[in-house]
Formats: sequence, structure tokens, C-alpha cells
Amino acid sequence: RLSMSDLKERLGAMLMGGMVTPTIALGKKLGLFDALGAIASESSPADAKTIAEKAGCKERYVREWLAVLSCAGFIEVTPGEKFWLTEEAKHEFSGMNNLSVATMAFLPAVVKTFNELADAFKKEGRYGLEYSQFSDFYSVMDIVTQTMHDAHLLSNYFPQIGMQDKLEGGMKVLDVGCGSGYHALKMASAFPKCEVHGADISEKAIGMANENLEAQGQKNLTFHAEDAGKMPAAWTNSFDFITIFDACHDQMRPDLCLNEIYRMLKPGGTFAMLEIRGCSNIHADKAKHGPFASTFYTVSMFHCLPVGSNRPDALCMGAMWGEERAKKLLENAGFKKENVQVFEPEYFPINIVYLCKK
Repeated sequence: RLSMSDLKERLGAMLMGGMVTPTIALGKKLGLFDALGAIASESSPADAKTIAEKAGCKERYVREWLAVLSCAGFIEVTPGEKFWLTEEAKHEFSGMNNLSVATMAFLPAVVKTFNELADAFKKEGRYGLEYSQFSDFYSVMDIVTQTMHDAHLLSNYFPQIGMQDKLEGGMKVLDVGCGSGYHALKMASAFPKCEVHGADISEKAIGMANENLEAQGQKNLTFHAEDAGKMPAAWTNSFDFITIFDACHDQMRPDLCLNEIYRMLKPGGTFAMLEIRGCSNIHADKAKHGPFASTFYTVSMFHCLPVGSNRPDALCMGAMWGEERAKKLLENAGFKKENVQVFEPEYFPINIVYLCKK
């Protein structure tokens, strides 16, 4: 329980963090950290004009950006208003070395729907929000996911779930909620003996996926615009391996999605669902993740919950639906309890995997 002084201190820290976070996201988007790191050092700091020229930005705006992060303690500043990054800061603010820094780009992407979300909160307000309202969010999600998964999908994930050798031998594979096609393209390229399919309800996403497919030239991959809760009847008992990556909790009816996955999976087939780590209990999530749990719930509140609540019969799960709810829906879909394995891969620090056999 916080005292009055502790409460005020916590609120002040939250206010500062809320202001600084989009400033960091802006620097990542514009390449300002990279520019600063490339031309400045403790022995040779740079002024705002030099940094701005390196980044291709206006000096006056860059000076203000430097002021924010210098005062926040992330960028070093001299009495003569020259700037530099410590080696530690260079490392943390470059590429995807720090997942927390990279995902700060989610904040400006999700707060765009602030007023619409407020309406959805009201008893007589809208049910939720449309996927089409989050184009910036999905662009950020693509970057974050691809960077994390490029390093581990083939080298760690598929071997750990026991699918590497089977994929190399050739299987019929379906990626549900494929988005712009990253995972399906990755599998089709790495495992040319496989027949790979990707399905997503978004026509725009499938259009992007087909553009990516054309650019890469894979011949063993087909994309389909399909509702995960009502897939083609002809796909019954068709697939050896079905995947879904961080997409089930966003469904308005994840139960129908999982029912369809069970129907489409061949007897003896494997379903692998990558999801956000959650316990299905707020108190347990707080104990497990500490204050960082609030980040998961914030992204869920601004995006995952409203897009998964946008019709009268929606289950309204949100990103933190958690292990207990997920296992219950898997069992209801037909997967026997003893055939569902759950584990948390260390290389995907925010994810949990549900590995299911039919």
C-alpha cells in the first residue's frame, strides 16, 4: 500500500515516462539515435545542427528532442549544449537490442484511437474497434515480431516443438491469422518440400502477403482471405501442422477459431499456438511479471480487447486471457488435456506456447 508521498512520486514518474516514451519512439522512427551514435562520443560530442544534418531532420526539432532525452538522463549533454551517447546507451537504443525500447513505438500507434476507445467503454457506446483503425500498430508489430522471430524461429522454435525434421521432410501446413505473411513465407522458404497456406480475414493483409510472395517467388505457398471462425469446409482433416502466432486472442470468437483448427487438423497432426504469457488472473500476473504486467494490459486495453469485442457475441478475451482460459478453449475444441503441452520459451520472453496433438 502506497503512502501519500509515495503515491505522488509514483504518479510523477508515470507522467514523465508517458512523456518520454513517445519521444524515444520518435527517435527510433527517425534514426536519431543512430545518427547521434555515429557521429558523437564523450571525447567529441556533437551539436544539434550536426546531428540533425546526419539524420536528415530540421535542427530546431532535433534540438528539442535532444533536450527531452538529455533532461530524462538518456542522452549526455555538455554545458555548451553538445550531445553524445554512452556505449551502454548506444547498445540499448540500436536495432532490437532492447525489446522495451523497440516496443515503445506501440504507444503512439495505439493512442490514436483514444476517443473511440473511450466511447467503447460506455454502456451505450460501440462494441469495440475495427482492425482497420490500427494500421500503424500492425506495422510496428510486424517489425518487432520479425526481428525477434528471425533470430529464433528456425534455429530454436521449430526444433523445440519437435517439428524441424517433419517440416524438412514435407508436410501440409496452415498459418492462421497470417497477416502480411511473414511466418508462412519463412516456412515456405526454409522447407521447400512443404505445401504451405496462410489465411487471414483482412483483404488488405492478404494483398500485402501476396505482394511479399511475388517478391520472394515461393511456389509452395498460397494465401487465402478467410474468416478463422468459418474456414472452408473442404479443409476438414487436411493439414499436418497448423500454426497461429499471437493472433488467437485478437479474435472476437477465439473458440470458433480453435474449433475450426481442430476440424482442419489431420488425426495425429500438430497445432502450435504462440500467445502472450498470462495467468488468467490479475493478481497472479502482477506477481509473475511485476510492474511490467501493466504494459501487457495497456496494449490489450488499447488494441487487443477492443478489436476482439467488436460484435454482440464476442468473447472479449484481450491479450492477457491467459493459460487457464486458453487451455479451457482448447479442450472445448476437442484437444484432450493430456495432449496439450504448455511451455515458455526463453528466447521469446513475452510468449507462451500451447503445443497440441489431435
